[in-house]
Amino acid sequence: MPQNVVERLGLPPQGTAFVTYADERREERPLAGPVGVQIGNRSMTMECIVAPPLSEVLIGQVVLERLDLIADCTNRTLTPRYEDYPLLKLKALGTRQGRSPRTLGSRI
Repeated sequence: MPQNVVERLGLPPQGTAFVTYADERREERPLAGPVGVQIGNRSMTMECIVAPPLSEVLIGQVVLERLDLIADCTNRTLTPRYEDYPLLKLKALGTRQGRSPRTLGSRI
């Protein structure tokens, strides 16, 4: 989110994160938030990366994954993978009581 918008909204600082640009440059940028994101009937709260003033607001992969949306570049739309609810896949780490790791589905 552009710095001028972050300041106008009064979002407090939340640390920093390293970002990689399309030209492969890396830079440490501040984080701010929390900020609410709503696309269609899905919403979430998260921190945002503070971009230079007057830059374009971008929706990143983390938002698309958390809201379980698929980008259709041909039609320039975002479509829910499941209409009624997001479905997140979780993978258990390690073994528990002799069982092997497995993938779990979770409704939110």
